[in-house]
Amino acid sequence: MNHNFKYYLLLFLLGCGTAASAPFLTRGNYWVCTTQDNANQQWSAKSTYQKAALNFAFATCKKESKNPLSCKASIANCEGFNQGMSTRPMWRCTALDQTAMPWQSNFYSQRDDAALGAQAYCREKSTVPDTCYINLVTCASFQEGVRM
Repeated sequence: MNHNFKYYLLLFLLGCGTAASAPFLTRGNYWVCTTQDNANQQWSAKSTYQKAALNFAFATCKKESKNPLSCKASIANCEGFNQGMSTRPMWRCTALDQTAMPWQSNFYSQRDDAALGAQAYCREKSTVPDTCYINLVTCASFQEGVRM
């Protein structure tokens, strides 16, 4: 009887240890990093740590690329996910013309790019394109994946 108790206790502790050490990827908190070579072929890797994801993607590029010396890796090509949702901000700006007509940009990862996009869209579509202007107050940051 005492031997069975020790056996079940050992199995219970082993099961608890396995559950506690489960990877965080199942909880939806992870990084995805992408590397590419000069042929524009891309490799992605996923990890709970940004640096690990970047290193895994870079190592895969080095192994699988036809020109491994051309592999490029950058932290700018990493995206964090919290509870499965991207943490990368997405910007949309609104330009106005003299008729007070609003012209919204597409979504951009950089605010300045969104502002320039709105201004270009206004100049292309407005009836008074020379009056198009942008104020950064009209820019809003949205999380990727959020529906508006």
